[in-house]
Amino acid sequence: MDEGPVDLRTRPKAAALPGAALPLRKRPLRPPSPAPAAPRCAPAAPEPLPGGASGPAAPASRPGLARPEALYYQGPLLPLYPTPTMGSPFPLLSLPPPLYPMMCSMEHPLSADIAMATRADEDGDTPLHIAVVQGNLPAVHRLVSLFQHGGRELDIYNHLRQTPLHLAVITTLPSVVRLLVMAGASPMALDRHGQTAAHLACEHRSPTCLRALLESAAPGTVDLEARNYDGLTALHVAVNTECHEAVLLLLERGADIDAVDIKSGRSPLIHAVENNSLSMVQLLLQHGANVNAQMYSGSSALHSASGRGLLPLVRTLVRSGADSSLKNCHNDTPLMVARSRRVIDILRGKATRPAPESQPEPSSDRSATTSPESSSRLSSNGLLSASPSSSPSQSPPKDSLGFPLAPPSFFLSPSPPPAFLPFVGVLQAPGRPVPPAQAPGGS
Repeated sequence: MDEGPVDLRTRPKAAALPGAALPLRKRPLRPPSPAPAAPRCAPAAPEPLPGGASGPAAPASRPGLARPEALYYQGPLLPLYPTPTMGSPFPLLSLPPPLYPMMCSMEHPLSADIAMATRADEDGDTPLHIAVVQGNLPAVHRLVSLFQHGGRELDIYNHLRQTPLHLAVITTLPSVVRLLVMAGASPMALDRHGQTAAHLACEHRSPTCLRALLESAAPGTVDLEARNYDGLTALHVAVNTECHEAVLLLLERGADIDAVDIKSGRSPLIHAVENNSLSMVQLLLQHGANVNAQMYSGSSALHSASGRGLLPLVRTLVRSGADSSLKNCHNDTPLMVARSRRVIDILRGKATRPAPESQPEPSSDRSATTSPESSSRLSSNGLLSASPSSSPSQSPPKDSLGFPLAPPSFFLSPSPPPAFLPFVGVLQAPGRPVPPAQAPGGS
């Protein structure tokens, strides 16, 4: 009986298989069919191969049995397992064991290992990345050989743009670094900050990894003048981290000691001065760094040290021949940018002169207001004498108790004072007593 028109929108939909919305590589395995299994029977005759050659055919899928999952290798099969005495992969079907060197529907065991070794997880890390981070050297050897058999490159990046060589340097594993570089890993691969393996070795203060990298790499494959995204060479990074061994190793390998960074034009010496690293400054100067190198603004290392008031660095640079009259783009010399009086004295050369001999301290019983020029003294005959530079307007000298040694006279002429001042009474000193002198103009 006709039911009339059917609305397709209200028609019940068939039950969708679980995971049908997922990609094929993430769908779960299909469960076996509930149909009864077929009885065992003799194997069918093999079909002729194209071209007239005869050989065992690929086993067909039987109803009721789950087809074994496999990853299929697109390339030619390698005759690595030529023995035909291996067991049948389908014991329930009673099929003859296939000849693996000729044809096999399943993937070759070596190809399966290669596929597993190069497969990345949700973070982009391959088993080689994980083995390097864990420091599992035998696993790294095995995975590197699988990469080489599969013709894959070792410079495979994860989501943080790190290669296995980068991770080996970060985790300070020189043996793994040497293995990867000798196996074909590129030492010039860049991470997300534009740093090579040499930059990372200097950043993480690992001179052993840097030495392993430079010794195992082929000549000419490591560029020590390569800049990262901050414009720094590996020598700049080693100076900023104050890794003396890495600096010496880079200088031995021919790194430019006066290389400038791209952003500011600073040399490694200027970086060391701005980091206030006296030992690094001395090391660079001993190996021939240009003490008068200028950055893009025209400032030198002496400008930086003087403006920051770094007294030991200023002294070291001046002794090494730094030019204190060098001007930057603002026509400022190191003396003009200095703020410390001691730095100014060093730049003017006063600190390099021999210090004068220390003068004897004045006695504690002498008044602090009495100067050596105006103080009175006893002559050879025991009489009180005044300094020639003293003037009549000055106060008369006093003894330790504060009493004047001579009465003030307001009738003295403005001419220089006499050699002997008038004194009333007898002196308490060796010599003859002197009668008081008559004041000029007195009655």
